[in-house]
Amino acid sequence: MKYNYPHATRDLVAEAVAFCDDSTLNNDDFSQMMPRIQSLALRTTQWVTVIGGSRAIVQQLVDAGVSRGKIRWVAGRDADQREWATEQALLAGTSSVVLSFLDHYSSPRVHQRFKMASKVSQTHSFVFRTPPSQSPLH
Repeated sequence: MKYNYPHATRDLVAEAVAFCDDSTLNNDDFSQMMPRIQSLALRTTQWVTVIGGSRAIVQQLVDAGVSRGKIRWVAGRDADQREWATEQALLAGTSSVVLSFLDHYSSPRVHQRFKMASKVSQTHSFVFRTPPSQSPLH
């Protein structure tokens, strides 16, 4: 199978020492993080859980070589549900990677809960933030 990110090697896995990334990333950062996400996802048979996101995100994972059968996609109706689903996915410990797409900044308390759940389950976690829409002024 041909991967779109051939430079994603085991070296990237060695760099991924922390289980939870401390920073919240913009959605634009997803493509830049894809080699790291790909290397983490391909090294185990566990799930790749996507909370929020879109079909395009799932397709990018498939294009990177992640089997569609290994991807769990949870939509969530609102930010509270997506935050709850993220924490539950991390606590379950059945995913190699949890990718969460939130449309706002999480509170420090929520971020700390993600971090602790990630460490307890040894699950890698990436939280992406959708930037606020720029509506034109009238």
